[in-house]
Amino acid sequence: MPTPEHQTTPRSSTTRGPGHRPPAVVALTLLLLLQALAVLGVAVVFALEIGSGVLNLGAQIFLVVLVVAAGVWIGAAALSLWAGRAWVRAAVVVIELFAVILSVSFFSAGNVATGLLFLVPAAGILFLMFSRQVAEHLAGLHR
Repeated sequence: MPTPEHQTTPRSSTTRGPGHRPPAVVALTLLLLLQALAVLGVAVVFALEIGSGVLNLGAQIFLVVLVVAAGVWIGAAALSLWAGRAWVRAAVVVIELFAVILSVSFFSAGNVATGLLFLVPAAGILFLMFSRQVAEHLAGLHR
């Protein structure tokens, strides 16, 4: 006996629901949110140090505003990745390439620990960004 059209058969265990995100998307979103929080934390430290240091007051304020904007942008990219917006791929690649460039400058200055703090998360994020699960999520195949 055929089932009426308004009734559906139960989903199999392999079918993903509309709210499900692949593990790589979850991990990548969390890494980006942690990176955004770290950048915003640096902005707070810079803000607390305004008035001291070698930069003039205007440059220090500009630096705080710039770092806050970077943290907000990384957070927006993380949320857009979660939502499956395709534009986020280019934004994240640019953000992480800047992190790699900054890590190289720390390495050449002899500050290996700080260089690794920039390089390791950037490498992980770039690796996940080009994973099959993330590519399919951004292409809308998991919705």
